[in-house]
Amino acid sequence: MPLRLPPPIQFPTAHLPRTKEFRYVGEEASYKDRLNLAHKRAELTAKAHGPQINDILTCSEKFWNMHIDPITTLDGAAVGLWTLQINLAGGTLAAFVPNRPDLATLWKKVLDFEVTIHFLLTELGHGLDARSIETVAEWIPGGGFDLHTPNDQAAKFMPASLPAGNLPRVAIVMAKLMVEGKDHGIRPFLVPFNDGQAMCSNITSRPLPTPLGNKPMGYSITSFNHVKLPQESLLGDLSPASDPRTHFLSEIWRIGIGSICLTSVVIPSLKVAAYVTAQYSRRRMITTPQGRMVPIISFRTQQAPILHALAQSVVLEAFFQDLRRHFTTRDAATLVQRNALSTIFKTIAIAHWRQSSMNLADRCGAQGLFAHNQIIALQMDIRGVTIAEGDILVLSIRLASELILDRYQVAPPSLPNSLLAKHEQGLLIHMRKTLAEFGGNHRSEAFNNRLLTRSVALVEAIGHRMAYEAAFSAGVDPLILRLYEADAILRDISWYSENGLATKEKTQKVEEEILTSLFPSLDQLLEHTGVEPYVFAAITTEDSWKKFVAALPVLRGNAFVDPLNPMASKTLIKARL
Repeated sequence: MPLRLPPPIQFPTAHLPRTKEFRYVGEEASYKDRLNLAHKRAELTAKAHGPQINDILTCSEKFWNMHIDPITTLDGAAVGLWTLQINLAGGTLAAFVPNRPDLATLWKKVLDFEVTIHFLLTELGHGLDARSIETVAEWIPGGGFDLHTPNDQAAKFMPASLPAGNLPRVAIVMAKLMVEGKDHGIRPFLVPFNDGQAMCSNITSRPLPTPLGNKPMGYSITSFNHVKLPQESLLGDLSPASDPRTHFLSEIWRIGIGSICLTSVVIPSLKVAAYVTAQYSRRRMITTPQGRMVPIISFRTQQAPILHALAQSVVLEAFFQDLRRHFTTRDAATLVQRNALSTIFKTIAIAHWRQSSMNLADRCGAQGLFAHNQIIALQMDIRGVTIAEGDILVLSIRLASELILDRYQVAPPSLPNSLLAKHEQGLLIHMRKTLAEFGGNHRSEAFNNRLLTRSVALVEAIGHRMAYEAAFSAGVDPLILRLYEADAILRDISWYSENGLATKEKTQKVEEEILTSLFPSLDQLLEHTGVEPYVFAAITTEDSWKKFVAALPVLRGNAFVDPLNPMASKTLIKARL
């Protein structure tokens, strides 16, 4: 009997992996060529989906689904470029376009990828403490603004600013607005960076090395030396912020959206990694003690990580789709809630990916080490996602602290009697009791030592419960739900055992029974992923492997080496020559 699964999404990019722009490119290509290729891939991906301004401002279904398109698994740099263009920088600009007719021409060029647009907030010396940035835009009465980097630690860190892609580049730069010596809060400024060939005056870009294992995106350190900007460069008005914290959050509202959307790349990545491992496991044969040849997919050690990854992808996708309704308006009152949901989704998605991708890569043996087989390349790309728009630990500490102090509440469980809901509630109660033991002081050394380290575990527990409930509401098959639940329980089995809710032995037996029942549906699960057009790993079929080997360089010769004295043989050969 077929599994109950949500209808698969038909993506408009299924033809792109077969085009010359998306063919696999190895390290032999030059940095410049690979960087330009990433820009081209970003343009082709965005144009295939064709989001318009309302899609971006309301996080429409079209905009949302762009981020779980399997095309995202082919080039992490391209994903970074088009998410900047469409969401973070583009989305920030889009909010001002309706009331700023002078921005209409630029906006069209952004959508058409005739210019590239980036977003600069983080500074070298401040990291996630973004409200402390030091870049200054000082108002010049009647003459615009003076944009300046006051010291080395105030340089903008990582976003690409150097000329690339043969396109002019502009950026939205977040800076402290100073008016007549008074701080009016952090504001976005529209700043031209380069014409695609050379930097603009008084802007310095220092290219950073490409992170190990990643595709080039053009990361750099950027600083400003009294750059003169026109009055129109300010996106907003000169008025001081009455509530600086709320105002700051409203100015960077696209970061929360970017955090959840960029993290959703985990969903197609789990599908691709599981698909590659499953196909490899079917064609990789070993000899049994009885002399029979059997595929390694017949072993539970191969089946389990594949099925777990597929179950996680189904549940995470249901969770991701359920969360969209919270991101359709720019309502300042719900900014905190949206940021909390982004943190929760990111925390569990990355945790699932870290565990499953390592298991899947290991199950491919030595083949799992090569970028052309996709899994290790995806691991390196998603390594960057874990810290993009805020790293998991710091985000979890912020959210968990608010929850422990009862300053904020997440939506209550819709299935309060589930084991996952009890786990979440139990951790929260225990952490609040612990806080009470040292007087409720959340700035104490005891809070630092005893509770901060448990923040990620609490956020993961909330995420497991919410994801399970979203998949349940979406009508996901009970077998998949039970497998997801069993995996979540085993992640903190000591808590369940201590509270008399489950034991490791019984939970592992349940997991074993579910895997046995689910394995016959492997073909349906793999087909449902829809990732076949996006898989280029050589190890998936005999034909692709033979083509891969045939394309490798061939070295032949007629050298003679004495196996007992190879060095002497080399000397002899030299003498003969």
